[in-house]
Amino acid sequence: MATPLLFILGTALVLAAAPPFEPARLGSGQRGLVLTRLNPLDPNEKECTIVIAYHRDPGYPMASGYLKNDPQTVIVHRETLDPKYEKTIPPRFWSGWTSLELFSFDKDAAFDGRDLYRIEKGHLRIYPYVAQAEARKRYGLKENEIFLGAFDGRAFYWVKGQPRTVYVRSGSQVRRFELGKRVTEPLGMAKGDPKGDLALHTVMLPAGFFSFSPRTVGWVVLDLKDAR
Repeated sequence: MATPLLFILGTALVLAAAPPFEPARLGSGQRGLVLTRLNPLDPNEKECTIVIAYHRDPGYPMASGYLKNDPQTVIVHRETLDPKYEKTIPPRFWSGWTSLELFSFDKDAAFDGRDLYRIEKGHLRIYPYVAQAEARKRYGLKENEIFLGAFDGRAFYWVKGQPRTVYVRSGSQVRRFELGKRVTEPLGMAKGDPKGDLALHTVMLPAGFFSFSPRTVGWVVLDLKDAR
């Protein structure tokens, strides 16, 4: 990768056992993949632990699932950070959130729309602001095509200014999903649930005529057989 490494975090890599059809890796395409910081209970404890994980139930709130040691939680990566590494992290990574949602970039990487996350030599490496540029090189996307994720041999994207159409590319074949009028900004694609093969995380208009917020964020379940 041409972009220099900004920082390297922590110590050990721990992989949780998972069935063969559901590998514990960044590129598995699992819905609900998150980066979570676990704050120590003892305020005098100087160590900080970060976890990348997902829950086998696509609708489960991941952060609380891990903290409760739920057996359905699959841990992709865990590191305990030395305080000197924690100080190198830009404040925007740790202030104001408990879980950062990630989507699969390729078999060994994930992204959050803007930043790229890799596990290399047992450590989490974060490459800020390069996710879309790397996706254009990796998947041959145009400047106006916004990458949504890739897994199971498929890459997903949408065209800037056309948020109600999402494209899926498999080899040389390109198909598309036509979305409802509520969708205003696709954010990322993941595996679906029993109702469909895929799940699109997207910004959308709220349902109904009355709402306290002009926009909301939610999942749209899609089925590959409906792609044209």
